[in-house]
Amino acid sequence: MILEKHALGVSPDGVLRFLVLVGFVDADGAPTVLLGGGDVAFAASGADASVQWQTRMRFGAPAAIVGFSHAGTAIVTVRAAVGTPLAPVRIRLDARARTPAVSAEALGPHAVRIGWFPPVPNGTVRIERSNARVRTIGLATGATFTDPGAIPGRTYRYAVTLPGEKPAIRVVAMPPEPAFEPVARLGGKAMWLSFSPSPLDADAYTRMDAPAIVARARQSGLRAIELRVAYGAFSEITRDDRPFVDALLDEAARAHVALIAWTVPRSVAYEDVAATVASARHRTALGSHFAALAIDLERGDDFLGSGRLGYAALATYAADVRSALGARYPIVATVEDPFLEHLSERDVPYAAIAQSADVLQPMAYWRMLSKRARGPVAVRAALRGSYAAIARAAGRAMPIDIGGQTAGEGPAGAPPAEEVAAAVAESRRLGALGVTFFDWNGTTGEQWRALEKSGW
Repeated sequence: MILEKHALGVSPDGVLRFLVLVGFVDADGAPTVLLGGGDVAFAASGADASVQWQTRMRFGAPAAIVGFSHAGTAIVTVRAAVGTPLAPVRIRLDARARTPAVSAEALGPHAVRIGWFPPVPNGTVRIERSNARVRTIGLATGATFTDPGAIPGRTYRYAVTLPGEKPAIRVVAMPPEPAFEPVARLGGKAMWLSFSPSPLDADAYTRMDAPAIVARARQSGLRAIELRVAYGAFSEITRDDRPFVDALLDEAARAHVALIAWTVPRSVAYEDVAATVASARHRTALGSHFAALAIDLERGDDFLGSGRLGYAALATYAADVRSALGARYPIVATVEDPFLEHLSERDVPYAAIAQSADVLQPMAYWRMLSKRARGPVAVRAALRGSYAAIARAAGRAMPIDIGGQTAGEGPAGAPPAEEVAAAVAESRRLGALGVTFFDWNGTTGEQWRALEKSGW
């Protein structure tokens, strides 16, 4: 195992970043590729360095991004098991910047994020913005500032003055406002659909057929499909898989099936939020677009984190996306189910998330999360509890879309067709906006037939 390091510069969060790439050589010293399998773990020590592993498809190899919030050095240790364990390999990173650096980028059509490194714990950073006129919009400390007052389609000139330094000039062109559909048109039956950019995976986009997917949706009476298009900062709308995504968008538009951009956040860093917002702005050559955005706000190491920082990140991420997209764009917040998982506001900031969202979508996976939810009667009771709990947790009246289950997640396996039908009927009776099932690739023929027969 060998390591490479590449400087990525300062982000608009005021973080100095490095990319650590993992490579492999065979017994003769020739480069080889780890196509699949093998656990690669990263750890960083020193200087407040954070490390986040990256999906292999983003950089073509196991990789991590290491970020420094303060000047200093760190040692990154990489451990891997490929058949038999390999000896750990370490690499040293130096973030002792000699001169300050400033970065400014559009977070979305309505917001700009500006960062500088090293941070300014004492003293004041002045931020001036000019378009038709020059005005001071912020006096900041720390390492970052967000301007939420930008107008889509305009170009702004920012002058960022750090203590004792000359103004750093950055020009930011704002993207246009994305198109969308009203929330009321997204109701009814829906399905989550994920695909993989890797041809080695069973759900590779190369094995999917856009016309067949839309035909199945129409036959089953689906009003919407939530298509996963980003995992953290990694956009799955790459050069290779964009033809599939665009074909699906165009086919769905012709069939009047809404496609919702589903993203899975991993941090509140600029790159992550910007990838989500860029997904909402995607359009095909024919002008087809996503109807709305669904952000999967979950706790845990593979999502937005754990503990105090993870808790705060759930609300912060939703607020940042809302700031970037403006007040009108529809946002669905997919959240852990408070009833089936026995969660409260102490565990998940439901009320704060609700303030930034247009729809709350609890993941009410009854067979995964409950030992008692077996049979149509029990499923109906579980969804009643989930609906009531999320409505209370929201702290305000708003549409709720039930996240249902078709996949065999959990020890109880996949729900039979009668439970799927019961979930549709109960969600409609409760007055939910709709019911969205996880997930397309795990749905059986009997479950599809149950959806086809279940009216909405």
